[in-house]
Amino acid sequence: MNIVSKRKSILILLLLFITILLSAEDVNIRKNMFRSVLVPGWGELSAGNKSGYIFLASEILLLSSRFYFVEEADLKAKASYNFAVKYAHIDPDLDLADEQYYHMTRYLSSDFETGGYNANIVEIAKALYPDDLQAQTQYIEENAYSDDEYWGWDDKFKQKDYSILRKRITQYGDYVKAITGAVIANHIFSALNAFRASSRLKNLNAHVLLDSNMNPVFTLQYKF
Repeated sequence: MNIVSKRKSILILLLLFITILLSAEDVNIRKNMFRSVLVPGWGELSAGNKSGYIFLASEILLLSSRFYFVEEADLKAKASYNFAVKYAHIDPDLDLADEQYYHMTRYLSSDFETGGYNANIVEIAKALYPDDLQAQTQYIEENAYSDDEYWGWDDKFKQKDYSILRKRITQYGDYVKAITGAVIANHIFSALNAFRASSRLKNLNAHVLLDSNMNPVFTLQYKF
């Protein structure tokens, strides 16, 4: 399940939960929950519950962290591009695909010479179509880089430095995804906490944790 589907599922469950539990409750509960959905902690503070400050502080911290990592990812992307222009001699006027940036971390050049990406494509074509020269040629034409898309690293050390920059971009992107999930969880958790603080359901408890893949895990408990 992708991130968009997960978010939709979480929102649907939240709406069902609200519909069932609020059918007989006072309208102020709905208002407080809605406030906490918009701004975590707002609903609790409106109900006179100081736990709202925790959710509000968490929201500020999470959004600040997300902004930081987004900015860092953009900076690393620009740095890696300028690095590739200088040391891999890519054409600065071309808009290269992300796939090529990845290939540049693995191959010293786009050439047909040993160690080049196109040389590897030739070997793959021969392995796939050992007795069909026409099919080999077609495969190479469809998958090899053109002269306009050329790159060639000055040495393997420059390529290694570039690979580190690209790895940082991926890491920061993963952090942004994880924090985005935590922000969504914070809104949901705060809304449920506002419901508990505003209603007679004082024994309702909610928990939000991050699993090993940095995805938010949301659970509800009610003590009878």
